Parts: sequence; C-alpha cells; structure tokens
Amino acid sequence: MKILWLAHRDMRNPRAGGAERIIYEVGKRLAINGNDITILSGGWRNCRKYDDLDGMHIIRAGYRIGPHLQLPILLIRNNYDLVIADLGHAVPWISPIILRKKTIVSFLHMHARSLPGQVGKLLAYSITAIEKLYFIIYHRTDFVTISRTSRNDLITLGIKTNAISVINPGVNSHLFTPREKTKHPTVVYFGGIRPYKRPEEALHVIKDLLTEIPTIELKIIGDGPSREHLEKLCVNLKLTDNVHFTGRISDEQLAEIVASAWLNIHSSVTEGWGISITEAASAGTPTVAYDVPGVADAIENGINGLKVKDGDRGALTVAALEILQNPQKWWSSSIEVAKKYSWDKTAEMWNDLIHRIADGQ
Repeated sequence: MKILWLAHRDMRNPRAGGAERIIYEVGKRLAINGNDITILSGGWRNCRKYDDLDGMHIIRAGYRIGPHLQLPILLIRNNYDLVIADLGHAVPWISPIILRKKTIVSFLHMHARSLPGQVGKLLAYSITAIEKLYFIIYHRTDFVTISRTSRNDLITLGIKTNAISVINPGVNSHLFTPREKTKHPTVVYFGGIRPYKRPEEALHVIKDLLTEIPTIELKIIGDGPSREHLEKLCVNLKLTDNVHFTGRISDEQLAEIVASAWLNIHSSVTEGWGISITEAASAGTPTVAYDVPGVADAIENGINGLKVKDGDRGALTVAALEILQNPQKWWSSSIEVAKKYSWDKTAEMWNDLIHRIADGQ
C-alpha cells in the first residue's frame, strides 16, 4: 500500500519529540510489512530535502508552511492509497480533504492547554479557533488518538465517537531496559525543556527533598527554550551541587541514565500520553507527576508511579519522598506496567486500521 504521512517535523529534525517518535516507530514497521511510506514534513536550516530513514522516504519542504504548499502537487502527481494527516502541531492539512483522498487524522492532544507561555495571545487564540474547526474540516474522516483523555478532547471538539480509534504509544523495551541503580538517590527529568512542560518543578522538588535526602541528585536531560531560565533558577536555589544538565545526548545515554535513576519527575501541563513515563517504567523507574490529561492514562497510580493534584508542588514532593524511601517495590511494579506496551503492537493496530479504511470498510 502506498501511504503518504503528513507531519510538520520528522524524526531527524533537531526539534523532534513524541509526535515524531510515534510516526517513526509506526512508519518503519509499516514499511517492513511491505507498505511504501513517504513522509512529507518541514525542514530546518541546511537539512536534506530528500532523505531515507529505515525504509521510509522523507520529503522536506521549506519550514512551517512549506509542506502545506507542496502537498497539493504531491497528491496530484502521485496515486497514494491513503493519507495520514498528523495534527501533532495543530495546523490542519486541508488538501487531502479538498482532493477527496482517503485520509486518517492522527490527533495527540488539544493544543489550547499547552499554548500559554509558548506563543503570543493572538497566535494562541488563532490555534485554539482552528482546533474548534476540526469537526467541520474532518467531519467525514477517521481519527486515531493515543489516550482516553485525548479521545474525550476530540468528542468535545465535535468529532463523532464512532470515528475515533484509540491506539496507545508503545515503548522500546530493548533500549529502555532495567539496569543497576545508582548507590545514592538519583532523580531524572527528561520530559522536555519548554514552558508548558514546567521543568522548573523538578528543581523545586529537589530543593524541598534536600532536608530529608542531602545526597540526592537530579539529572535534567535535553535542551530547549527553557534551559537558560532553568540554569539561572538552579543557581538561585543553590542547587548547583545537586543538579546536572546533560544537554542533548544519544538515545543510549538517555536510556542508561533513566534506568539508573530511582525516580522520574514529570510536570507537564498536558500530554497526549506521556511517552517518557512509559519509557521510564520499562527501565524500572517510577514517575511522580501532576494528574493532567494524558499523564492520567500513562500512570497507573500506585503501581508505576504516583499522580497528585495539578500544581500542588508540596504533594509532588511528598509523593517523591514516598517512593524514594522504599524504591525497590516501585522499580519492579513499574516494569510490569510497561510490559503492556510495545511498538509492534501499536503498529499492528495501525496496520489493521489502515487496511480497513483503505478497503472502505
């Protein structure tokens, strides 16, 4: 089957995140199964316009608006059996609908929750207004989403229940595998370094835990627009001896640090799922987090972590201390939760849906 997957970024983009991870993990497995997968995405400075990645063909067209401008030409010149329109970055793909192509829409989460502090008020208002038009643009289109809460978001936006399929993300259990833990309590944060992810919450939790665990260490993984603010806050809180910023590192280094940690802190305003939570669990590392959309699905409370009321930093600290004082049981139970998820299973569910839609069932 010839499939065109529309995305504003691909996995090689320096700004790639969870949305791109899903496309990559599912797409490469669809390619292995004999499907012809082309990804149309935006690019970045000095990137290659044409690329190949694990059996998938990538076309990069300009930046944000570039893929939308090239898409009609691509659809007219190529006879794709199916188009997958990823809404990981909110802006809808109109051309497949206008040209009456068989389309599946991939929806991760409602962006209206994550926009404050990231974009200006006018742009935030515009994106929120666009989301409210999804039910008009895609009123005859099937949707795939990744969690129960995201499914409820779609229903709130006016999408019919019978048009929505929930396919949870998987986890790379070969990469995120249990390893020896550090001798002293180590906490990891790898949930994204940008405003709506609220990485500063991890610093405040560590500050509060110091009175009980003076040797505690926090490793903050990744890079992003909030890093400079975080580093300044780290100095102001006098945490430079306890906090280490790794910057961007390889997947192997990431997995090693996550597996050796005693605890993961997740503090996002919202998620589609919270892939890093499942990855941590697969490595035997539980998570404490605010009980927000998406995260509520990824954490089985009391098994692979603890959820607390959104914004209650004191409760987040108490939850972290509870796990750190008796971590062994959490390490083993987290692994059991992660066993429910795999990218092979996720891709199989996608494959079944794709063939059903392509066959007009």
